[in-house]
Amino acid sequence: MGIFQSKVVRHGKSYIIVGAGAFGASTALHLIRKYPSAKIYLVDRKPYPPERAASWDWNKVIRADYTTRVYMNLALEALEKWTEDKLYREFYHQSGLAWVADSEFYQSIINNYRQFPGSKHQVQLLSTQDVRNLWGGIHADAVYQDVKEVFYNKTGGWAEAANALRKVIDTAVREGVKYVEADVKKVLLDKDGSAIGVITEEGRAIHASHTVLATGAMTANILADSAPTEPKLQLGSRMTAAAICSAMVKLDEREASLFKTGPVFANDLDTVIGMTAIEQPVSTSLPPNSDNQLKVYRDESFRNTVLHEASGQEISVPPSKPSYDQWDLSPGMKKEVRSSFEGIFGEKAKDWELFNYRICWYVETWDAVTPTQDPIICEHPHAKQLFLVTGGSFHGYKFLPIIGKYVVEMLDGTLKPELAKIWAWDKENNGEAHEGMFPTREMADV
Repeated sequence: MGIFQSKVVRHGKSYIIVGAGAFGASTALHLIRKYPSAKIYLVDRKPYPPERAASWDWNKVIRADYTTRVYMNLALEALEKWTEDKLYREFYHQSGLAWVADSEFYQSIINNYRQFPGSKHQVQLLSTQDVRNLWGGIHADAVYQDVKEVFYNKTGGWAEAANALRKVIDTAVREGVKYVEADVKKVLLDKDGSAIGVITEEGRAIHASHTVLATGAMTANILADSAPTEPKLQLGSRMTAAAICSAMVKLDEREASLFKTGPVFANDLDTVIGMTAIEQPVSTSLPPNSDNQLKVYRDESFRNTVLHEASGQEISVPPSKPSYDQWDLSPGMKKEVRSSFEGIFGEKAKDWELFNYRICWYVETWDAVTPTQDPIICEHPHAKQLFLVTGGSFHGYKFLPIIGKYVVEMLDGTLKPELAKIWAWDKENNGEAHEGMFPTREMADV
């Protein structure tokens, strides 16, 4: 062997990653790149990218604007990948991001950016009148109430979500990950309660030394099915499945060329006095995609609480119908989404014909009372070799390029204590990110 040749070190461990969303796909890619000889299975119930995953979408917001330094640091790392890494950069659109909220929120973000003097952010506060006049006046009639300034970061933007996710999985498979199309029913536990793989709905057993649940909104249900008589294995109040609604409008060429000059626009005025829940904007819009389709999220979530009979728990899960019934919105949901379009674009949106209504399911992470907004990325404390990688809390997709690196560190036992603490099974409340996204109502009531 020549001096410039390196000997391949065999890696005897094997991994099953259940869930091919952003967290699962990123984990698979980073694992195979670190351990190219390992057996790695990426399992999902549908061909990739799976439409039931929260990360499957036409587009997702990419930003580094956080009020806590740990997530700003992670988001800046991810943003560098989105803008410079050839695997991701073709899917990123730096449109800028405008945020209508209270001044205390703005200042917290600005103060955090001062802790990262080398970052390439371009943050400024614009007067509402400036925002009304910018980008051809597309936001001239947005709801601003008594807000005098709008936060704007030129380096924010959006990603082609499903396309980027597909590329990551394609790359992982090409480099050695085996994609398995199967519906996982439960985790397979040995007599000592350690995970040794999974069981599919068809009864097939898939074994591995490491079982990773990147199962998002279905995590509580899988754990309950796996050990219904073992309360310690259950998620309890740590997280809940929650959903928000979105829709799109098809713009003509003239409109699309104008709206494509605009930013991601977030309106967080969810405490406007005298406005009903329907009228409150609490929404985010993304610029038109290549098909001239402009999308708006209604940033107000709900849960779907059901009784898990075998364990006696009440848990929130997506509907059991095919594809989570995500294309079937109630009249109330559609009304809320339309009000969000009007809250961002004003009168011009009243005559728009909306389509592609969708219910998007995520997992919100909790502590005993309030949302922590931190994912759970850890080994299950009551089931050895079972690892949880879940809890995107409506802001996890942007970390697609990097989150797998940290999951691999967790699997290897080298994760920094600061991250291990906030991503633990049991943790203190950090109360960050989208606290207003915490679900306080039931899907049936919307």
